[in-house]
Amino acid sequence: MRALLRNSDTPRDFAMGEVPEPVTPPGMVKIKVAYAGICGSDLHIYLGQESGLPQGIHGHEFSGTIAELGEGVSGFTVGQRVTAEHTASTCGRCAYCKTGRYQLCSHRHSIGFDIPGAFAEYVLVDPQYIHPLPQGVSLKAGALTEPLACIIHAVELVEVKPGMPVLVVGPGPMGFLAALTLRAYGCQVELLGTQVDRERLERAAAAGISVLEELRPGASYPLTVDCSGAQGGIRSAMSALEKGGTLLQVGIATREVTLPYDQVVYREWKIQGTFCHTWKDWHQALRLEETGRLDLSLVVTGEVELEDWQSAFEDLLDKKGMKTLFRIGGEEAAQ
Repeated sequence: MRALLRNSDTPRDFAMGEVPEPVTPPGMVKIKVAYAGICGSDLHIYLGQESGLPQGIHGHEFSGTIAELGEGVSGFTVGQRVTAEHTASTCGRCAYCKTGRYQLCSHRHSIGFDIPGAFAEYVLVDPQYIHPLPQGVSLKAGALTEPLACIIHAVELVEVKPGMPVLVVGPGPMGFLAALTLRAYGCQVELLGTQVDRERLERAAAAGISVLEELRPGASYPLTVDCSGAQGGIRSAMSALEKGGTLLQVGIATREVTLPYDQVVYREWKIQGTFCHTWKDWHQALRLEETGRLDLSLVVTGEVELEDWQSAFEDLLDKKGMKTLFRIGGEEAAQ
């Protein structure tokens, strides 16, 4: 089968290749990939910032149709339209697994990181992490369920109320999704970027999000959400936080940052980290998609063939566009 392969940890050492189609073992499901989204973490891998990964097919935001059911699998049908979490396995025994926070399991393995991912024609998935797409939710939208579930998991970790002013920092795909999701929760959202983000800010503004290129003097918010992972962005999120407020850290800092940490004490700030998602977050994400409360098509700015991977990666690194999807599944991807 066709697949996009990482040949080594050397930056940009990716290439198209042919690999054997996976054999479906007992208890597993083989999915024919229709769409696969490019995540910021895929860009980090492309740049060689996550070394030592045990396999070379990445991609963990995807949708598709069930191609084959392994022996013993029930509750699904061949041809069924689905998406899936990128959790591949956990220990099932630790305190995190037993309390439903299995994404924090120290023995968790993940599709697209630890085992082959969705930048290929087929991917193997444990059926307990598969989510059927509701009628009316397209395969294209289904491929965006994973990043949406990440944002919902983050939002559910903090107390949000209708009418609450919220500042989101970083107008990339996750920042845009955060702004759209918080708006769906009834918050008054503003999205902060810089002049470099002009194209993305314009897209957010066209979707009805209030956008800023700089903070207003004296503005403060009970909740700020950093989706940039950059020192400047995190500092902006902190500087706009009112006393007793909460900073929700969504963006991953790929290098050390220096922050005015003493202000956490003086201003009684709360800092909430967030990682990945759980089953209930996916359930909520698909509900938002099904009911139309959140239009994920606003986030998609590109749809390309897998063979056009290089230009897609480089454009996103240059902040051209928002979210790019690989169209992999042929006829299925037209749904």
